[in-house]
Amino acid sequence: MDVFQQLTDDYNRRARLVPAILVVLPIAILAVLAVPVLVTLWGKVAALLIAAGLPFVASQVVRDRGQRVQQRLYQDWQGGPAEDLLRWRSAEPRPAVARRHSLVTKHLGIELPDAAGEAAQPGEADDAYRTAVTALRERTRDAKMFPLVVEENIAYGFRRNTYACRIPAIVVCALMALVTLLVAATGLLPLGWKQQAGLVTFDVVAAAGWALWCTADAVHRAAQGYGRQLVAALEILDSDRQQA
Repeated sequence: MDVFQQLTDDYNRRARLVPAILVVLPIAILAVLAVPVLVTLWGKVAALLIAAGLPFVASQVVRDRGQRVQQRLYQDWQGGPAEDLLRWRSAEPRPAVARRHSLVTKHLGIELPDAAGEAAQPGEADDAYRTAVTALRERTRDAKMFPLVVEENIAYGFRRNTYACRIPAIVVCALMALVTLLVAATGLLPLGWKQQAGLVTFDVVAAAGWALWCTADAVHRAAQGYGRQLVAALEILDSDRQQA
């Protein structure tokens, strides 16, 4: 994926690049206020090179952290929320589960176990549910046909990735607050007291936001929303098939 695609792809931009930008925002604000704009030729060349590579690097780092966190969260949740909607042992009404199983078999060609089969071999049943969810995910990537699925996926990706970046982001905020105080106290940078207070306040508020807003519970709620919308797409597939 090139830089243009990095910036124009909706999922990559909103679920990966935005979390990365939020992490480095305290650094950027301090730099803008304290460091003169580079005007030399070499400065412009360096800025161009950084701008060309940063979107790709940032999105990959955030993506990797998000996937590692997702593996741990799925273990805590005993699977993804979409898979849970296919389980007989979940809190879902049995007629709803039966309907979903029927649609999975009809449109994805995947046979799912009945209640007795799941109870006898829950591990193998979960493998079948994961296979079905993966197949359904591939069938619902069209943003025009499944706009709600795509939007919920982006919302989940953003929540997951911001949670994955929470600790680094808080560390960055703390370091930037400390750097602001140090450079102001030593006179290394010409920061007035209003600038100092504004920068430190921003860092404190940002750190609190990361700690309070980017939580595992928030990720779980977003994952449930995405999982429910993904499974609901089975009805759209069924409706389109009947109309064809």
